[in-house]
Amino acid sequence: MTTETWPTADERLVRHYRRLLLAYSGRYRRRHGTEMITTLLEMAEPGRTRPSADEAWHLIVSGLRQRFRLPSGRPFTWVAAVLVTVVLGVFGSAAGSWLGERTFAELPDRPGALELLHAAVPDPMPGAGFTFRTSTPGRADGLNFSVSPRDRRDGTPSWTLEEARTGLSAAGWTITEFTVHPRKASISCVPDAEFGGETCTFDSRDASLTAERDGLVLDGTAADFLASESGDSWIGGVHGTLTAERNAAYLPLTVAGGLLGALAGWLLAAALAYRIRSLPSGLGRLAAAFTGAAVAISAPPVWAVIVNAVMLRAHLTYTGPVYVLHSALRPGSHLDGVAPWFIPGCTLAAAATAAIAVAILLVGTGRKGSPDTPPLPI
Repeated sequence: MTTETWPTADERLVRHYRRLLLAYSGRYRRRHGTEMITTLLEMAEPGRTRPSADEAWHLIVSGLRQRFRLPSGRPFTWVAAVLVTVVLGVFGSAAGSWLGERTFAELPDRPGALELLHAAVPDPMPGAGFTFRTSTPGRADGLNFSVSPRDRRDGTPSWTLEEARTGLSAAGWTITEFTVHPRKASISCVPDAEFGGETCTFDSRDASLTAERDGLVLDGTAADFLASESGDSWIGGVHGTLTAERNAAYLPLTVAGGLLGALAGWLLAAALAYRIRSLPSGLGRLAAAFTGAAVAISAPPVWAVIVNAVMLRAHLTYTGPVYVLHSALRPGSHLDGVAPWFIPGCTLAAAATAAIAVAILLVGTGRKGSPDTPPLPI
């Protein structure tokens, strides 16, 4: 063992240099940190207690460049680094999308939803239908509903489309669409299994309805029509979905998540590349194989998130259920011909395979031990 003579310097200057060297990776600091600080102290003027601004900037920039640098002479490493960057960038955008959805307005429960819909249908029939669901595959959570007015059974309407529009406006809803379609004087008959014969519906009228209030979007159809062959029953109602509106925070959080994920992906790929190179050939090949397998297994969920991103871009002005990137990783994929649990299953399998690769690298590095270099000063 050789004993190095540490240059005499102010301890405050040493601490500042040590903090600046944190810009370099731990592997680089272990190998070259002592030599770098020794050189810096020898070059420092007597009495200095802080590095100059140019010196600090140079160390920070050089350290970050070193972290991003990949091992030279290995083309496959560049390919792997790009793939890892893309994968983590996509998953990062999904994480940002999940965080962005947390800022949406909260969907009401059944009593709260019924209270909101009272504005459209003041006197609903008991047992209004509500179904909570994960919306249309690929989109944000929502609430399906079907609310019908009470039936007077005397051939007179207990509720009309105009009442729905007026009631919603009075309750503070902003109606962005209310298109009444021409009345249809047509007859549609279906067999009546309970009483025999047929039940016929005719003289129908409906309207496309979209309204917004407090970050919620009501999107559906309002309809009224006479039912039964004798025309003595008036039924109809409002049917559709209640979803949360995409707010201003969603897109910035999604983009920020993607950028941070891509940054972390490149830094991780660079660090793993140096670790794999330092391992014995057998362990290095094994770690590389598991890393490649993790990237390959993650291809289906990455593609599903990208498809959602394309759909989101195409529906930025759409007022219906919002496309959110992370919903592509939930059970029930929106990709044709894909089993419901395929995408989340691939996501979990890719994470597990990547964890095995990292474990191999950590175990292999621990067995080899750190380079025999003097420690940095305290």
